[in-house]
Amino acid sequence: MKKVRLGIIGCGGIAQAHCNAMRQVEGVEIVAQCDIIPERAESTAKRWSLPMLVFKDYGEMLQKVDMDGVIVTTPTAVHGAPAIAALRAGKHVLCEKPMEASLEMATGMVRASHEAKKILMVALKLRYTPQVVKAREIVQAGTLGDIYYAECVADRRRGNPGGSFIKKAEAGFGAVGDIGVYALDTALYLMGHPKPVAVCGIVSNTLSVNNTWNDSLRATEVDDFACGWVIFENGARLVFKTCWCMHMDTLGGTFFLGTKAGLRIGVGEVTGPGEGVSIYRDEFREPTNIKIPVAGEVDVFKAEDTAFVDAVRHNKPSPINPDGILMTNVIFQGVVDSAAAGGREVKVNFPSFDTL
Repeated sequence: MKKVRLGIIGCGGIAQAHCNAMRQVEGVEIVAQCDIIPERAESTAKRWSLPMLVFKDYGEMLQKVDMDGVIVTTPTAVHGAPAIAALRAGKHVLCEKPMEASLEMATGMVRASHEAKKILMVALKLRYTPQVVKAREIVQAGTLGDIYYAECVADRRRGNPGGSFIKKAEAGFGAVGDIGVYALDTALYLMGHPKPVAVCGIVSNTLSVNNTWNDSLRATEVDDFACGWVIFENGARLVFKTCWCMHMDTLGGTFFLGTKAGLRIGVGEVTGPGEGVSIYRDEFREPTNIKIPVAGEVDVFKAEDTAFVDAVRHNKPSPINPDGILMTNVIFQGVVDSAAAGGREVKVNFPSFDTL
């Protein structure tokens, strides 16, 4: 079996999850680590018994170390530059979610992937949950017919994580990029990635800035609530809702309405009335509700990392198509632009790539 040699760029908390997962994937070596705080890279190497090949500059690491790919686990607002540099250096890239805070940088990442003909995979771990796998099978089997309307929800009541997550320069987004991306990606994935053409939206961080339970959260610079109404080229509509903080128990649930049946899903950050997958349809002229059995728990970090390594080893396409993930950035930008315009509808354009 061909060894797959990887480097890590950014050695914070999420990097540790990938180190743990990668040590369980056969034929993988993490050969170098990079962080602007070298002590953090050294600590990561020691914790996981990795080679003490530590860099402060990812450009130097890319130039000096023989690697097949890198895992980009920097803060969201600085995903783009190291990912693009790695792709241009001929390395495959596994990048933590969301793709980027900037639509321009996210577009540049996808363009670089096409131009270099290298894998760009965004780590959206919920794709590998039994619930999403089963829901995808149901949709692809045609059970729902044509999906004409959907709502997707990722919510918490008092779930602002604080720290670097609430700083604009590092995170770029708040709840939208942290948990909302899971809901939006799940919805787009199950709907078959229809092309968005217009968005209405609102964003707010009022509850965090004026909260009564944690003074440190009053420094929040990013969104803690967002809602968008998305119009697609095929006529379908999607309501996207996410929040870290609210005075409510739930924003609703994630569901899909089709011409033949409806579907609800609940998993992890993608909330529903309960965990699992349910189908709603007519049978023998009567309405029926069917709870669909799904497999047991899956180590989603190991599953996504295994998929990335397999694609690198066997020269396969990205297990999670970056073009589809770019749609989340297009919609996020539409929500932000609409909110800045007082909630009015704004047109959005999906970027085109000359190399396609």
